[in-house]
Amino acid sequence: MITDTDSKLTLKISRDFYKRLWELMPGGTHYNFGDAERAFVVPFNKGRNSRVWDLDGNEHLDLFCKFGALFVGHHNEAYNEALIRYMEKVTSVDTCDLEIEVAELMIKHIPCAEMVRFCLSGTEAVQNALRLARGFTGKNRFIRFHGHYHGNADNVMGWRKKDNLDFPVPEKYQGDMLDTLGRADGVLESQSFMLPWNDINALEATIRRYGNEIAAVLMEPICINGGGIFPVEGYLERTKELCEEHNIVLIFDEIITGVRLGLGGAQDILGVTPHLATFGKALGGGSMPISAIAGRRDIMDLYTRGKVIHAGTFNGYPLGLAAIKATFDIVEKDPGCYDRMRRYTEQISGVFTKAAKAAGMPLVIQGMPTALVYHSQEEPVDRSEGYSHKVKFCDIIIREVSKRHGIQFSPLSRIYSNLLMNQDDVNFFEERISDALVNARKVMEIAFKDEEVA
Repeated sequence: MITDTDSKLTLKISRDFYKRLWELMPGGTHYNFGDAERAFVVPFNKGRNSRVWDLDGNEHLDLFCKFGALFVGHHNEAYNEALIRYMEKVTSVDTCDLEIEVAELMIKHIPCAEMVRFCLSGTEAVQNALRLARGFTGKNRFIRFHGHYHGNADNVMGWRKKDNLDFPVPEKYQGDMLDTLGRADGVLESQSFMLPWNDINALEATIRRYGNEIAAVLMEPICINGGGIFPVEGYLERTKELCEEHNIVLIFDEIITGVRLGLGGAQDILGVTPHLATFGKALGGGSMPISAIAGRRDIMDLYTRGKVIHAGTFNGYPLGLAAIKATFDIVEKDPGCYDRMRRYTEQISGVFTKAAKAAGMPLVIQGMPTALVYHSQEEPVDRSEGYSHKVKFCDIIIREVSKRHGIQFSPLSRIYSNLLMNQDDVNFFEERISDALVNARKVMEIAFKDEEVA
């Protein structure tokens, strides 16, 4: 549907590379969800600040930031030098001299962090947090929510519960991009309940009815994966009260919000402290894979006593810890960095909205300033299941056409900033986005020729 005629850029070398990659790597990429149609992925070989260059030499604005993991920007000199210094010091040991310093940095900033453990990925951190919760409570089930994403493990991915919340086990549904062959039988039904987020009545009814089975409530404190939705007033506070009344561990998945929203994560900004939280992505600045579980000492102490297992060859590896330290050091030395990023993303949002209006397209932008989400509709999304497949498809068209004009949005319609974003990036965006949206509108008109686009 989207062709080279919709492109401002010449991408021949990049396309040839991608075609060859398909021969060597399934789908030509390192990840996939339940859709055989693969988007064209532009390969890059250079990055500076908020810009990246493809194999044809085209310059792009990177608002993808590796799914939000790239927080320090491309070629951040302070970050790079810190990692090089540590690599010259030691390569790989079981325990290094950064362990105490990095743990204390996290405990200093993160409200729930009385103790920490390190992993490699968000999926790992979430699974280990759930294991801790089951070990601590002696119960098996956990509650998760529509639109919240917690990694690619069998027990947290896909399905939903739309009707009849009396026994809210998740169910298969048509068009689920997170359903998969090879999932262990019964793992979703036996381990989790699934509820609409921000519905305190549904949560309270489920906990009162099944609290003796529920070990944990697992959620994104700000639902970026489900559309950029904030918790309604009092929702997190009441959730924590219910958890404490029923011996349930409240787990915040801060894989996206941690560090990106502030060094203390969303819990620090929102003023609600969970019992456990998971961190990843921006935690290590963006170049090193590292994640963490942070939480209450009495829960984390299950590791100390050998009651709960947590293992991994590269857990707490030196370069990953050096990346966390470098990221925290950079932010601590530049306390105005979040306000600066907010200022630039607000400008980008304004330009984006104005260009969409000029192109005759509905557009709303929401979420947190350093992780915005756009939707091809007039009104903000207030629940993850509240916007249509047509809107999602239009969002994809905008992303795919924009990348051919040198603007790289993240999948799921996200706009991620980084510490090195500047006014020139806003200007670059303004130069490119209008033409991109005019072309996107043409693609939408073809795709929905029997319907109104706007």
